Amino acid sequence: MNDYPMLYFLMRWGQHVATGLAMLIAAAGIWAATSTGSWIWAAAGIVVSGVGYGLALSYVELVRLIVDMLLPKP
Repeated sequence: MNDYPMLYFLMRWGQHVATGLAMLIAAAGIWAATSTGSWIWAAAGIVVSGVGYGLALSYVELVRLIVDMLLPKP
């Protein structure tokens, strides 16, 4: 795994990064809603964070599958 540091990073921290990004997007939507007074931004931020979280987790699972199948075990 030393030859593939990004794959190791995604295997170890990918789920945490996906969660953090989703929370950041939701918080940005809520902040935009409070600063503009239009609560559609909060709803949009929460929906986009949910979709982004699903996409990011699917990518992390795909990386885990590829690593398990294709990289040699030490």
